[in-house]
Amino acid sequence: MVCHVNQKEKGMLKQQDMTETAKVVFNELSIEPATVGEIAQNTYLSRERCQLILTQLVMAGLADYQFGCYRRLQQ
Repeated sequence: MVCHVNQKEKGMLKQQDMTETAKVVFNELSIEPATVGEIAQNTYLSRERCQLILTQLVMAGLADYQFGCYRRLQQ
């Protein structure tokens, strides 16, 4: 059995499956670009932990990475 989910539902499912730490990082993202250092400082996370979560958000299609900065993708 194959379940078809539209993009909006897919994004919502991804957000529901996030850890609390990932939610903190995701909520810090906006459509304005920010560096890992800025996001880490604002979320009180280590740069390494923040980088890992941001990479996962990009892979999940919830964030974008360009020119050393991350931003939230509009759903």
